[in-house]
Formats: sequence, structure tokens, C-alpha cells
Amino acid sequence: MIKTATGSVTSPFRPAPATRWRRLRRAALAVLLALAAGPGFADTLLTGFAGGAFGGATDRTRGTYGGALGFLGDGPVGFELEFAATPDFFGEGEGVFSKNNVLTGMGSLLLASPGRLRIYAAAGAGLLKTRLEDPDQLLSVDSNDFGINVGGGLLVDLSDHVALRGDVRYFRDLQDDEPDGDFDLDLGNVDYWRVVGGLTLKF
Repeated sequence: MIKTATGSVTSPFRPAPATRWRRLRRAALAVLLALAAGPGFADTLLTGFAGGAFGGATDRTRGTYGGALGFLGDGPVGFELEFAATPDFFGEGEGVFSKNNVLTGMGSLLLASPGRLRIYAAAGAGLLKTRLEDPDQLLSVDSNDFGINVGGGLLVDLSDHVALRGDVRYFRDLQDDEPDGDFDLDLGNVDYWRVVGGLTLKF
């Protein structure tokens, strides 16, 4: 919703109704619990990363950073929760929305090869939050949408407890253009590629 000093109007980024968002969160939690109930994971992976977001809805490459908490053992299947921020996603300067960013918080399934150099594929879903604000805070867009990601990367073990990581993902938001009470999502207005690298600690 766009908020102004005199009232509010509809945002071009229409958030999904609260009831649907709760259903999506419950579904994501159910997947996480199902994975946790399976065979024990050997390693907990804590990763800090940084890189660039480009293509899609952004006009040029923008810096992005975040962190991830993952669970991956010697087998091929793992799970990961990650959070990332991309400041100035829609550009910077003297326009109406000179302050803006995109935030993501998603859970992803990992399928990895064995060995000390592990190639993995990733796919997941969660929150894709778009925020635009003018410098005087009279006009703002704050949208919480359902988002998806797909991609892959590399984990290179340096020791038993430290690894280097590279990751490439494609992100897209999903929106309900017809809030008629039915659960129907279409491709939204925000999409981009993200390439990051980071250091992973294994416990």
C-alpha cells in the first residue's frame, strides 16, 4: 500500500492477503519439520555472503549481502534458511523513491554431490519484501510478497570446519492480481539474478 500524508492508495505491488500468507508460512514450516524428522544431518553450515544482484527489475548491478543457516550431511539432501538485503535495488538519485531495497527470507532444498568439492542445486520459497520510500517519508510502498528462488553453487572444503562457497540464484515474486478469495498466484513485477560468494563455518 502507498501511504501519503492525506490517505492511501493501492500499491502496484499488491501484497497477498494475510490469510494466504499465513497458509504459505505454515506450509514452509511443515516442509522444515518433515526434513528435520528425517535422518540426522551431519553438519550445520553457517554462511556469510556478499555479491551482486542484476538483470530483471533492477537497472544495473547492485550490491547484495546476507547470511544462511543450512543443514547438510554426507548424503545428497539438505535444507537451508537464508536472509539477504539488496539496497538501492530500483536505483538511487533524485527520483520520487530515492530510498529503496529488496529483502528476502527463504527456505530452500539442497541437492548436493559428495566429496570435498560439492556441487549443489537449490530451489525454495519464502518472503520477498519490496520497500520504496521518498526522502520526506510522505509516500512509501511496503510490499510483502511470496517469492521463489532456483539456482545452485559450489562448496569447497578448506578444512573440516571451514569452506568457501559460491552461489548463483534467480529470484521472482508471485502476486495475486485478483484477490477473490481463491489461492491463485501469478508472476509478479520483481525478478533478478544474484551471484554471491562467502565463507562457510561447519559445526
